[in-house]
Amino acid sequence: MMRVTNYYKDFNIYNLNNNFMNKNKTIIPIILIILLSLVSYFNVFKNEFVWDDHVFILDNQDIRSFSNLPLFFKQDTDGLYRPLRSLHYTFIYAMAGKNEFLYHFNSIFLHTIISILVFLIIYEIVNRRNIALISALIFAVHPIHTGRVTNITAGFDLLGIFFMLLSFYFYIKFSNNIKDSSNKINVLKNKYLLSSLLIYLLAVFSSEEAIVLPLIIILYEFCFNRESFNKKLIKNNIKKYIPFFVVALFFIIVRFIIVGFRGRIEEYLAGNFFLTMLTMLKVYVYYIYLLIVPINLTLFHEISPAVSLFDFKVLFSVLILITIFFFTLRYNKNRILFFSVFWFFIALIPFSNILPLQVFMAERYLYVPSIAFSLLLSYLLITLFNYKFKSKNIIKYSVVVFIILLLSFYVFSTVKRNNEWRDNLTLWSKTVASNPNNSRAHDNLGFTYERAGDTEKALVEFEKSVKLQPDNFRALANLGVAYAKLGLYNKSIKTLEKSIKINKYHKTFDKLGLVYVEIKMEEKAIDSFKEAIRISPRYAKARNDLATVYGRIGEIDLALLEFNDAIRIDKDYADAHYNLGILLEFLKQDDLADKEFETAFKLEPDNPLYSKKLGIK
Repeated sequence: MMRVTNYYKDFNIYNLNNNFMNKNKTIIPIILIILLSLVSYFNVFKNEFVWDDHVFILDNQDIRSFSNLPLFFKQDTDGLYRPLRSLHYTFIYAMAGKNEFLYHFNSIFLHTIISILVFLIIYEIVNRRNIALISALIFAVHPIHTGRVTNITAGFDLLGIFFMLLSFYFYIKFSNNIKDSSNKINVLKNKYLLSSLLIYLLAVFSSEEAIVLPLIIILYEFCFNRESFNKKLIKNNIKKYIPFFVVALFFIIVRFIIVGFRGRIEEYLAGNFFLTMLTMLKVYVYYIYLLIVPINLTLFHEISPAVSLFDFKVLFSVLILITIFFFTLRYNKNRILFFSVFWFFIALIPFSNILPLQVFMAERYLYVPSIAFSLLLSYLLITLFNYKFKSKNIIKYSVVVFIILLLSFYVFSTVKRNNEWRDNLTLWSKTVASNPNNSRAHDNLGFTYERAGDTEKALVEFEKSVKLQPDNFRALANLGVAYAKLGLYNKSIKTLEKSIKINKYHKTFDKLGLVYVEIKMEEKAIDSFKEAIRISPRYAKARNDLATVYGRIGEIDLALLEFNDAIRIDKDYADAHYNLGILLEFLKQDDLADKEFETAFKLEPDNPLYSKKLGIK
């Protein structure tokens, strides 16, 4: 066992930047991280676009042209202000179109690079390669990350996380070079600090969760450079932190100008701020449980809102959290313990419903906080490995076996969870099975059935969704469409109007307009389509639908105008090209009509309507 012990001593004195030989040794850890990341996610490439991939990618006309770049900075997307993420969408869409492969590659690539960054950051902090490597491997394969990596849309958030961690890495490099209080800090002259600041700017405009980096930097300095936290050096410290807070404040101001001071929804999920914060205490404890026991993972978790401070689950959660903080503060000299615990809670701040979110909790929110869990678990295992027990050989072997079994369990669980994201029917059937009382799950399962043409099954799910949550405006809108497809037009209109009273959503007005078209009430249909366009001027579908009605009532000039506007907004809108072709054919402009039919066919070659029009079998 002496050889094993010496090997770990070599690990402990390992220094990434001292000489070429030591730099060369990083190849093996990086290869291991890459291999385990690929093994964990190799089966996602067969997965289809699911859930919000349709909203943010397939049906998002703004990402189909780089000419829309100014729009990304001028407007939010579904309550989110992430302009660089939208640019990232556009870049991938330009290369991949609607082919899933490159989107999955994007997620896996970013996750792998981030896992390598986790290794480099932890090594820089603790200067022990064994702890850094095991931390990175735990992070790379933990099944909780399927909510970020397997889901194509959530995978785009990884860009902001990558920038955030890269900025932190450069800051650590800068901090390690500034140990003497006599060293003056000049942002413009220090390459590490300047790089960190510029990358942090990219991070916050890619994902809002990067906003917490200045707090993490202060935490790092307090834990690992505590000697600088004295009165003599406080002025020098402030100089290090202020630029990061300036960047954060700049982003907050820009976001406020564009989005306003609001979250993704207008009201707090528990009814008010106080009860929502009490509910979040339960969520924090649940998050800790999921990191330790990542089983029965699901897209939506049922969290009942707190009704008072004396709710038993709230009191129990408070007891657990107080115990964690007491133990951490009691042993505050243990820098890794202190850093890990507070990293976890700081990283959760953006998802704590301080500004109201659509959900109390989501597994994908644990991506950055899980770095703390990975570090702490790795540290405890290596500490146990190196502890001088009487029968130390058994303990050492046991720790090694435990690590191998743990990583194997994580890989198996991740691969299994990836399969549950295979397609919408699989995802939502699984989600409903694990969350039978979740309104959103039933709504999405119903929408999946509706897309597959099974309106009867869709109706059942929409009705369950509305029964569980009567103010679910999306479920009400989908239920209204289902009624219309079954010929129940009066019920359809009443249901859609009820949805609109709850939320004046542009897509609901468009759906209501289509119902009016079905019952030959063209004037009301036009009013509904116009309202949809007023709410969302870049909603191409409403313009296409409005143009179709204009064509029916003989308003040819107006129809041409709206069809062309729809295509201007979304050049890849196949239906608009086809419908414009029909109108041009009616006007005897056959050459122009054929060009529109050909464009529609190129965009959707599997559409039998388009191929039939061109005489293609």
